[in-house]
Amino acid sequence: MREYKFKTTPYKHQLKALTDSWAAEYYALFMEMGTGKSKVAIDTIGALYGAGEISAALILAPKGVYDNWVQGEIPTHLPDDIKRLVVRWTPSNSKKFQDEMKALVYEPFLGLRVFVMNIEALSTPRGTKAAYAFLKRNPDNIMVVDESTTIKNRKATRTKNVMMLAKEAKYKRILTGSPVTKSPMDLYSQCAFLSPDALGFSSYYSFQGRYAVVQKRQFGQRAIRDCGLSQA
Repeated sequence: MREYKFKTTPYKHQLKALTDSWAAEYYALFMEMGTGKSKVAIDTIGALYGAGEISAALILAPKGVYDNWVQGEIPTHLPDDIKRLVVRWTPSNSKKFQDEMKALVYEPFLGLRVFVMNIEALSTPRGTKAAYAFLKRNPDNIMVVDESTTIKNRKATRTKNVMMLAKEAKYKRILTGSPVTKSPMDLYSQCAFLSPDALGFSSYYSFQGRYAVVQKRQFGQRAIRDCGLSQA
C-alpha cells in the first residue's frame, strides 16, 4: 500500500482503518454514519488493484444508494490513474446494457472492472446470474456489500444468493454503521458472508445458543419466535 496515491486525503481514522484492513481477505467496516466507510472501501479496491491482487470489484448497495457509488463515491475517491470500466446494473435488459455487460464480463480490458448493483437485484435469477458471471470470469476480485444489514435475514432469497456468490470472491468487505438493528442474530449472516470462521461458531444455532434467548410470543392465532440478548 506504500505506493498507493490517494485521490482524496483520508482522515486519521480512515487511514487507520485502511492500514489495518486493506490486505485482509475479509473485513467488516462497522463505522458510524458519516465517517467515510465508502472511501475506505474504495481505497481498499485501489490499493489491492495497485498491488496486483484484484482486477475486478462487485459492489452491492441498496436501491437508493447504489447510484451514488457510480456517480459520486468512485469518481471522487478512486485515483484517476487507475483505468476503470464501471457498469451500473439496470433492470432494463436494453441493448445498451447488454453491450456494457459484454464489455465488462467478456471483452479484454487492461484496467479495473467495476460492477455496481442494487442488492435487491440479487433476489432475481437475472441479477444473480449477471453477478455470478462477472465474478466467475474475473476471479481476482473483491466483493463489497454496503449497508450489510440488507443480508441479515439468512432465510431470504437475496441473502442465500449473496452467500452463493461469496464463494467466488477473493476478497470480501461489509459496510454498515448499525450492524445490529433488532437482535444479536442480525450479525450472523453478515459475518458468515465474510467467512464461516468470522464469528468462531460452526452454525447459526450455536451462535444463537451463546448470544440469544429465544422466546415464543403468541398474537391471537399466530405464534412467533423472538430473539433477545443472552445474559451469558
